[in-house]
Amino acid sequence: MNVQEACGQRKHCAEACEATIGKSNSMPTAFEAAGEQDIRYVTDELMHTLWNFMKQGADADAIYRDWLAYVSSLDAGEVKSRYRDIEEPLSGWIPAVIAAGMVAREVHQGQRDKGGNDYFESHLLPVAKSGSSWKEMIVGFLHDAIEDTNYDVETLFGKIKATLHELSLCQDDEWKRKPDMIPCPGSAIVFPSEADWKEMGEALAVLNHHTAPDRKEYIQRFQGNELALRVKLNDMRNNMDISRIPFPASTDYQRLERYNAEYKLLLGMLTKGQ
Repeated sequence: MNVQEACGQRKHCAEACEATIGKSNSMPTAFEAAGEQDIRYVTDELMHTLWNFMKQGADADAIYRDWLAYVSSLDAGEVKSRYRDIEEPLSGWIPAVIAAGMVAREVHQGQRDKGGNDYFESHLLPVAKSGSSWKEMIVGFLHDAIEDTNYDVETLFGKIKATLHELSLCQDDEWKRKPDMIPCPGSAIVFPSEADWKEMGEALAVLNHHTAPDRKEYIQRFQGNELALRVKLNDMRNNMDISRIPFPASTDYQRLERYNAEYKLLLGMLTKGQ
């Protein structure tokens, strides 16, 4: 298999995974639409996407059957209650994510990626939205700011805090309906603590490759910071999307080979850490 074919398969798998996660997040809606009776409504909706994703792994059949057995055993009322328990607390943190996105869009204004696309839309936003927690989302928005702008971490955090304060005083809820920020925030606004800012600052320090003597040491230092590691994996998945470059050159494919090797190392660190 050549590099182009491998990239195509990786892109397909990533897209299938993203679609699966998106559909799985709407499971309570599926239960409600089915009158909370027929589990087949849920499984039929997810079957094709799950199959396309799971078949990439060696234990596809076992994973799928375990998932199906688990979903079949769930009580519909419990599912919706559990969903609310997860989503409602998270919604309070989303305004901080939106504030970080506003700041990232501002400080990267005018920047383009290697394919000539708007840098915020083509890279920062997808990386942030790939985050599984609000901290991953915020660090995802900011992960290139230290390297590619004249702002330091303290200044960036100050701008986010000021933006978040403005949002908390805003009488107009239009900012809550920004189409590129998912999920939509609720009525509460939670302000990150100093410990939260410290954790995110440490992750951004690890992500800054300018402070590493070489690429090998840069990759190895992710071993000690899970937040930075998860964001870096999200970052690399987006960077390995060759479709962002209209006419890839040999140097682009060479870079992809390096990314592929580094991605495997980073993924191994995450798996080992778990």
